[in-house]
Amino acid sequence: MTVKTVISAAKEFGVPERYAIMRRLSFLQPQIKHLEREIWGAQRRIERSSDPLVKALTESFIRDQEKELRPLKREATALLNHVNGKETVQAPGGITPEMIDQARQYPITSIIEFSKGRYRCCPFHKDRNPSMALYDNHVHCFVCNRSWDSISATMELDGVNFREAVLALQ
Repeated sequence: MTVKTVISAAKEFGVPERYAIMRRLSFLQPQIKHLEREIWGAQRRIERSSDPLVKALTESFIRDQEKELRPLKREATALLNHVNGKETVQAPGGITPEMIDQARQYPITSIIEFSKGRYRCCPFHKDRNPSMALYDNHVHCFVCNRSWDSISATMELDGVNFREAVLALQ
């Protein structure tokens, strides 16, 4: 649901715009918290398990939960920005330079998990030994000889284009 949808629903039902937005936020917040708890619990299961099948299934579960969580967070942020008067004018493509900067600042460790230290197996190819290194907010695989930031990792993992990746990381 978009900010415009909430505002038009508020007008349709004759309730104040701010009230409708706050009600929508109160609906979204428990869903967001639930998904975040599910992801956190799954990450703990990965840390405790030594079974590669359990780890693979749990990682898949986490990716699915994160795909469900991103649009909810994006909507909540847009609603809060509207209430606080921080709306940005979007370019025709639907993204602004501020959105791109915000997407680049999204923690890469929320997209690619590093459970032990700053090295892990690369998720972009079959890998038995840790070959991916974590730096500030990007990763580099020494086997692929490629680097990813939050946007490029989302593009590759989720199979989306640049615009969709930027929107997903809001």
